[in-house]
Amino acid sequence: MRHHTATDITPATARRISLAAWAMAAFGTIAGELHALARINSHPGDLELPLTRAWAVPAMGALRPLLDWADPYYVYWTYGKIWFPICLAFAAAAYLVYRHRKPEGVEKWLWRIQIAAYTFLALSVAGDYYTPWTEQLFVVVLLVLAVIGFGGIALGITLLRRGFRPRTTAWLLIAFLPFFFVITDITSMGNALLPLMWGWALAAHRCVHSRHDQPQLATTSGPAPAHPGHG
Repeated sequence: MRHHTATDITPATARRISLAAWAMAAFGTIAGELHALARINSHPGDLELPLTRAWAVPAMGALRPLLDWADPYYVYWTYGKIWFPICLAFAAAAYLVYRHRKPEGVEKWLWRIQIAAYTFLALSVAGDYYTPWTEQLFVVVLLVLAVIGFGGIALGITLLRRGFRPRTTAWLLIAFLPFFFVITDITSMGNALLPLMWGWALAAHRCVHSRHDQPQLATTSGPAPAHPGHG
């Protein structure tokens, strides 16, 4: 019988990973837009996109003190540091779900490619915003995002075919590339990660709760008690 437990991750650690994934997804949804505004403030050419201009101009006016406290590019670069802990959080959530699922065959390798890409993304984002090599590492970020996009399609389809729950996570993996182009037409590239953040937060939450259900399942799956008169 196959046991759906992450034997190398304690329940307490799993809960912490799940909470971190939820917290970073919520934080990224809000702070990501502030970073987008800082990006637009330092790269005015972004306002040529009609959808960007429609929301960014009034938002920049309302939040001007949060954007003008230093040189525009420095503000953008500083706010960009938020993406490193966010990427770490959803990478950890994906790893938790991977260990819980214990995939085999092709699915196992698709998981490994995706988690490796998340890890490289976190490292590349850290280099992009925490070191002077911003331009060089931005190219690495683009390459990693391509791996996440195409690899996510293969993994998402495989998960759907094999009955993975929550299905929302699998669909968000599949839709990453189209969402990427839509989101970057409206806001910054960093916000294209939001579907992944929420998708893995959902999956980690389900993983933690299924672990809590196991002791009860174990006690109810034992041999049936003998009926009176049949001893």
